[in-house]
Amino acid sequence: MSNTEATTPIYSVLCVDDEQNILRSIKRALFSMKIDLTLVESGEEALAIMAQKTIHVVISDMKMPHMTGAELLEKVAAKYPDTYRVVLTGFADIDATIKAVNQGRIHRYLQKPWDNQELITTIEEGLERVKLKDENARLQKLTRLQNARLKEVNNDLEKTVQKRTRQIKAALNRIETRNNALEQVLFNVISINPDIDGKFAIEVSELTKKLAAKLGCNPDERKLYSYASLIGELGLLGLQPENFRPPFAKLTYQQQKDYLSQTHLAKMILAPAEHMQPISEIIEFQFEHYNGSGLYHKVAKEIPLGARIHAIARDYWRLVGGRLSTQRLEPRDAKSELKKHRNTRYDGEILDLLLSDHDIDKPSFIENHLTSEELTAGMVLGNNLYNDNHILLLPAGHVFSDATIAKLKQYELEHKRHFEIIIENEKSEEVS
Repeated sequence: MSNTEATTPIYSVLCVDDEQNILRSIKRALFSMKIDLTLVESGEEALAIMAQKTIHVVISDMKMPHMTGAELLEKVAAKYPDTYRVVLTGFADIDATIKAVNQGRIHRYLQKPWDNQELITTIEEGLERVKLKDENARLQKLTRLQNARLKEVNNDLEKTVQKRTRQIKAALNRIETRNNALEQVLFNVISINPDIDGKFAIEVSELTKKLAAKLGCNPDERKLYSYASLIGELGLLGLQPENFRPPFAKLTYQQQKDYLSQTHLAKMILAPAEHMQPISEIIEFQFEHYNGSGLYHKVAKEIPLGARIHAIARDYWRLVGGRLSTQRLEPRDAKSELKKHRNTRYDGEILDLLLSDHDIDKPSFIENHLTSEELTAGMVLGNNLYNDNHILLLPAGHVFSDATIAKLKQYELEHKRHFEIIIENEKSEEVS
């Protein structure tokens, strides 16, 4: 056995059903998974087990005597909130199940008879969430240790205020660089998926940024909103392609519900990254209607401005690209379709900005573009830089150094292409 295998933790899955044949079927379905599987026949037994050992995923039947699956998972949510909760339900219990999901007691539900692969995938999703939380805890512990060491270093360097300032600025730059790298990787994970259109995400992001600028949003807000639009389809990574590849109008009722559930999947994916919670909130509320009559779930709080801008930019390009109905619409017709839902589905003030500008969806022609040969250290990248496959190479705001310029030239040489690089008007005061 390798060291890696020896140190890999075994995660615990608890299945609860009052029918032995169901438990045997689950055991056969999960035979190949490397998990600690426990099978019990009642909610009382399940709670007793959970009091003795950590359970990472609990799967419960909805209809059971004495204690229903919803009642059990409500108790689990209260006592063990980090446990991923799944309910097995029949068609007759679907309304009660959806209510339990919306109230936050249940993360996922599977209908009987279930598909074994879907059951395995659901458990893997739950375990991935647990692993992300474990990794987040590990990183927080590591950060605390690093901060303690940094404090020791600072105590040794207290001879001058200048040295302390440089140390703090260096630490902040590293944190920002890591956060930017994480954001860049997230989009690339989406774009590299053959079932998700990276070009569509780029178009929506650019339109969001232009609308935000017309609204008078400051540069930080524009950056936040455009990035949220760039990864707005992050939750599709957790869905089957047949639930989002066809036009929305062609999906079945259940497929449409699954498609809309992408917002919750995205929220779960982004949960460990605290600095990305404003982005997570924009993605979470992107399908809510401006007048509060959202189809998916009604919200009591105001829809974030970034979500209202994104919804208009997203649906404009969905109409133009044929992702909403069965046919592609001309830009003029797409705007007419959006106008039908002014101040109901969409924020009228924002929508008017789109309707009144005939060129807002056109590519921006900016004169201050350079070749890689003309770059110098300290220049700031004005727009995201993508390759031909819509993979993000460098994010807007990147401060060029000699090293990154050399890497960019090497990339152009290896891929036999040349970039036209948009830069901001002034150099950065400090090179990362």
